[in-house]
Amino acid sequence: MSRLYTLRVALFALFVALSAFFAGCSDDDSSIEFLFDREISDVSVLQECAKDADSGSYCFKVRFRYPIDTENLETIYLWVDSTVVGDTAKTVNDDKIAKATDSFKFPSGTESLFDTIDVTSYIQDFVKAGRDSLLVAIYCDYSSGRPGTVQRVYLHFGDKIDPSVVTITDSMWTTGYLMEWSRSTDQTNYYEPNELSGPIYGYNIEFYTEDKDEDIRNLKVKLETPDGIDSTGETFKIHYRITANNDSMWVDTVSHGDRVKNYLRIMVTDGKGYNQESLDSNVFRLIVEGLKAESRYSVTISSWDVSKNESDKFWKNFMTTDSVAPLMPTKLFTIKDSLFPETARLDSNNRLAIFWNRSVDPYKRDHGIGVDSVLTIPDTCLFQVCYDTVQTYRIERLNPCSGTWDSIAYAGGSNRYSKLYKLSDDTMKVSSTGNFVTDTIRWVSPGDTLIIRIRSIDMSGYYSVALVDTIVVSPGALANEIECPEGFVPVKASDTTALFCMERLEHQNDSGAFMTNVLHSEALATCEAISADGFNVSLCNERDWELVCLSGGKLAYGVVQEDTLDVLQFLITDCNVSTNDSITAMDVSKRTSRCMNSMGVRDLPGQLQEWVNGRSEDTLAVLKGGSYKILGGIEREMQAQCVRRSFPVFTRLAYTTDSVYLYREGTKVDTVFAADTSRTLYKVLTQKDFTDSLQFFDVQDSNGNSVGTDYAPYSEYKKGGDEWLEKIGNGMKYVPDHVEVVFLTGEHVSYRGVANFYKSPSIGFRCCAYKNE
Repeated sequence: MSRLYTLRVALFALFVALSAFFAGCSDDDSSIEFLFDREISDVSVLQECAKDADSGSYCFKVRFRYPIDTENLETIYLWVDSTVVGDTAKTVNDDKIAKATDSFKFPSGTESLFDTIDVTSYIQDFVKAGRDSLLVAIYCDYSSGRPGTVQRVYLHFGDKIDPSVVTITDSMWTTGYLMEWSRSTDQTNYYEPNELSGPIYGYNIEFYTEDKDEDIRNLKVKLETPDGIDSTGETFKIHYRITANNDSMWVDTVSHGDRVKNYLRIMVTDGKGYNQESLDSNVFRLIVEGLKAESRYSVTISSWDVSKNESDKFWKNFMTTDSVAPLMPTKLFTIKDSLFPETARLDSNNRLAIFWNRSVDPYKRDHGIGVDSVLTIPDTCLFQVCYDTVQTYRIERLNPCSGTWDSIAYAGGSNRYSKLYKLSDDTMKVSSTGNFVTDTIRWVSPGDTLIIRIRSIDMSGYYSVALVDTIVVSPGALANEIECPEGFVPVKASDTTALFCMERLEHQNDSGAFMTNVLHSEALATCEAISADGFNVSLCNERDWELVCLSGGKLAYGVVQEDTLDVLQFLITDCNVSTNDSITAMDVSKRTSRCMNSMGVRDLPGQLQEWVNGRSEDTLAVLKGGSYKILGGIEREMQAQCVRRSFPVFTRLAYTTDSVYLYREGTKVDTVFAADTSRTLYKVLTQKDFTDSLQFFDVQDSNGNSVGTDYAPYSEYKKGGDEWLEKIGNGMKYVPDHVEVVFLTGEHVSYRGVANFYKSPSIGFRCCAYKNE
């Protein structure tokens, strides 16, 4: 008898005891009790075809774990569709068993824990009938005793998933409106959630005004698509829309008579999928001209994929502006740093204060106001006679990676533009007669160069000409003591350790792509190959990485945190922790600079886990930081903590080559692996009695270097062959080494030896540069 059988018996006894307890407390003692250890578990769907499957078939297999208790298990029944066994049924009677789609006998004596059923042949008629999903129910029939409940899983066919909701950015002027959006993403396969490049058929757009007397049916329309500019209607149609029913999808005209003259409907054609390699090739801009000044309108937009699925509608109000734009100065002012006088100083929380001469909104074009670093208002131009204040300001920062303007969230509070400042001896002081206003830019790294754009907005929503200025930020006190190689920033692990340099981001190759899916040894070699005068470059030491992340114990996650922010939400939205969003993790232009510590090191809690050098020879290959990947069983906040360390493992069958001791207890036999002199020995098994075999492999990297040892059941290796070896190799070469006769204990263990040959797309690294002594 195996140890696994003993475990099953123990679990069954525990379940019976718990059942008796809950039965005594139940409000309804007559209710049917189902045994959890007599039902299948871990049901999953594999979308793969058998070798002899017909071309074009929808191929599916259902994989499951056998029940814990297989004693007296006779037959496993399967039903496709819910006409016989519904989606809430817990048990089945003889009539339903007779109508089972298929059944098979339990292979008595098998040591396999899992099995797979190919359901491809059962589902083709349902697919042809247009079904978008199908229930598969599985039930275990025992020769005696109560059963477990029916278990089920759903199969999903084709593209029944709506494209993503279109969101727009816009701007408006006196008589016109511009709306910009990116092509929708579309998941075409339920089982491939990361494939989001399904083709988009087109977009329905509708403009509306509550003024029923205003005729907007014949507005001038221009469309800028990834393929060019269209003013003639080749890629859009006015008074048309995409529509669909159960059978087909088509473009149809919409009513545009005098009763609906306050509507304008536009259909835009597309036909392409989202391009992750070139974000600019996904951008659309629609411009309409001929609107009334200072009037309110609304716009809605939805997208359609080629499988008749429509996204939810995005809806927005806007208002055209008046005829005179507000005025902005041409220069920003900052507080200078004493160590680097030509640069702007950051405060202790990595915030940058900026100041500018406040904007004004003239009533007429011949206002006489001079525009320069400050606005000069003549004595003849009186407040609220010649001009008024503006409503607010829009502040943006140029993203150097994507080339887009990112809106900046303020730190100065809702009344920040009501407090006035006066320039005095190169500094700003609060003054009731001042002409300057301020705002605060958060999450700025030491040594940053910021390009800032500020536009004022008047009461009607009219934007001013932009103030665009460049601010060079002080590299800080640490940079005054050490000059780091390019791409590295100065850091200090603690007050008692020397300064060194760390890469600002995870390591990137020469083309700017993050290096992932590398071995620990490959990461180490990459860092050591970097040449920097006066420095020894290597993979970061674990303790150094951790202390930099903690920043002297001030930061739990290695990020500057604002009191007003929820930690969990910050880790999700800014550090991409445990979101499964690999696209953001791999594209630096999609990341936010907000996930950084006070020294300017970015993305320590999330994006990619990082290889570091461990603290001893036994734990050399260590992982630090969180990941975009959802790590099973680990809470998001826990995996993001600076102090957390982890080791990659594979789950492998536990085995022994030592003697195995069998002790009889009634009709049962207990298997143990150490002699127990207090019990009556039934039998001792030695290696000559063992019937299990393991195949051991020498694991090699792409250069043929041996990096570790792995093993698998010999029967699996012989059955799977080279194709199976390649699949489990994960890019490594598995060379058969030797076979050992063993006793499998029936348990699974975490095999730590895998750390030397583990690779994953979610794991990268960053290098550290240490001063030569």
